[in-house]
Amino acid sequence: MSKNLRKFVNPRFVRTADLHLLRRLLGPHAAQLKGLDMAVFDGEAPNIIRALEGFFAGPDESYPEGLVLDLHRIAELGNRNGLRILQEQAHRQGVIIAPPGDDEVRHDPKHIALRLFLEHRGMFDAATDMLSCTSLSSYGEYAGAEEGIEPRMDGETQALFRERAEKLLEADLRGRFCRVGWYDDDGEINVVVTHGAPMKATEVIEDGADRIIRFREAEHAVLSYDPVSGRLKVGGFAKARRSELAEIFAGTMLGLPGFFGAADAQDLYTLGPIERSAFGFTFTHAFDVGIRRVHITKVQVDRIGTDARSGKTRALHSITTDDFRLCALRRLGEQAPGIAFGTDWRINHVVLRVEFDVGEARPTRVTIKLKPPSIAMFKRHQFEGRIMTLLRRNGLMVDRDPGRAALAAE
Repeated sequence: MSKNLRKFVNPRFVRTADLHLLRRLLGPHAAQLKGLDMAVFDGEAPNIIRALEGFFAGPDESYPEGLVLDLHRIAELGNRNGLRILQEQAHRQGVIIAPPGDDEVRHDPKHIALRLFLEHRGMFDAATDMLSCTSLSSYGEYAGAEEGIEPRMDGETQALFRERAEKLLEADLRGRFCRVGWYDDDGEINVVVTHGAPMKATEVIEDGADRIIRFREAEHAVLSYDPVSGRLKVGGFAKARRSELAEIFAGTMLGLPGFFGAADAQDLYTLGPIERSAFGFTFTHAFDVGIRRVHITKVQVDRIGTDARSGKTRALHSITTDDFRLCALRRLGEQAPGIAFGTDWRINHVVLRVEFDVGEARPTRVTIKLKPPSIAMFKRHQFEGRIMTLLRRNGLMVDRDPGRAALAAE
């Protein structure tokens, strides 16, 4: 069993977990368990615990593949971040996570994840889907032709989206399996497409002999659409195929083929304000009292020129500067004061660190890589809205509505 799972199914967890729940977890795999007789659950609690501790401390071949998969899914949500996601889904579906009088020991995220996996599978699956959304850092982003276009969310459009997504997956040699989850998250529509990866073949040893097994791992494509801004994010999918998935969404859910296909659909971010301020740029964040600090930890600048062989304009060479304590931009200015942006130098990308006050001594830090015209890379968790506001208020997002941009600047 992997190191992460051994941390999850540790002796403390086994000693404090609800033994009835563990019996239900192991029951479907009883015929394939090695080193554990399910009859032990009919005995006294101390004997059950000793047997379980021995089983989970045993060799990897003792655990059926199905059990390992179940444990991985529970472990993914059996932590602080997972508990937050489970709580959000429970609130939406009216599920009580911790009934009154419940043993406080079992309020541990691991115990809650185990119970919800067994007793509220639909809600647990929804939380797994949302975890896929928050764990991604790299998205393809598209600005739609208009703002304020609401999707048509009904059985017909959802079935059509799934049908077209299946054809795309099959054409990409990923099989036809396709499970789609639809979630409204504070006005933003999240679509999680669970699908197969390309086929794998590997050699395994079983019962003293070797054999070849073929399988597909499960992967997740995530689409998040904000009707107010008309923006769509597509992640967890091959970059070459993201625009096709965006087109499927536009044609089925919006009824507007080509909605995300404009030439400037991915012209979303700019480093113009930083280049204009040169090495003196500082972030404004007083509008968000929960942000303690924003600083640039890394900057890459390119010298632009004409390639002698091709005659094309390209980056001739680059300079990258890091400073995790102060400001990489100022450090670059000290090291290369002759650089002048707007002539033959431009900023390729910057890396920011934003510190959020979460009521503890140490702030929560989020790292963002910003590379125009279309890349803002960071973990899309509970701070996403505030980070996007920070970028917009500092002029680093391309606003397709000049009137609104002027208002924001004021």
